[in-house]
Amino acid sequence: MTAKDVSWILISYLIGSLSWGVIAGFLHGIDLRKRDLPGGSGVFRQLGPAWGAAVALLDIGKGALAAWLLHFAGAALAPWLAAAVVAGHCWPVFFGFSGGGGLAPSFGFLLTYRTQTTIQALLLISAVALAYYPYWKRRGGVLGIYPLPFAALFGYGYALWALRGDPTAFKTVLATSLVVVVRGLQLLKGRR
Repeated sequence: MTAKDVSWILISYLIGSLSWGVIAGFLHGIDLRKRDLPGGSGVFRQLGPAWGAAVALLDIGKGALAAWLLHFAGAALAPWLAAAVVAGHCWPVFFGFSGGGGLAPSFGFLLTYRTQTTIQALLLISAVALAYYPYWKRRGGVLGIYPLPFAALFGYGYALWALRGDPTAFKTVLATSLVVVVRGLQLLKGRR
């Protein structure tokens, strides 16, 4: 890996570190991280649906921007840039390393990088989330995991299976899903 490669990875991490949820909270005079996760769902719960949707779209956009950097950095860096933008979102250097769960920038990166497979995975995620929601509502779900993160596990699994013949794409999905899982485990242990 060259110094130039490391620079692209760092740029991707810094893009991920732009925590739009924290910024939205500051615009409302609060530190959202003290109340909830500063991703789209946390902003939705704390500031309402319009702000939640805006933050989710911005977080998806930063993942897409990191994928767009591959035009300059080279396709071989896809796993690294994907993991870096998601890690930046989860542990943003600009906001005390306390960020969101990583789903939105992961989807943004993968949607730009492998559109068809990601759309198929998102359809599966939607179906699983809708089926899981009543169970979560009644019993708190599996380990208290919200419907979207729970369903995303199936989406990542599908994408890994669908891209098994493309080593770089497989590693890219694996890299993003591992960062999201590590962050999810951290959140399950109660660490923001």
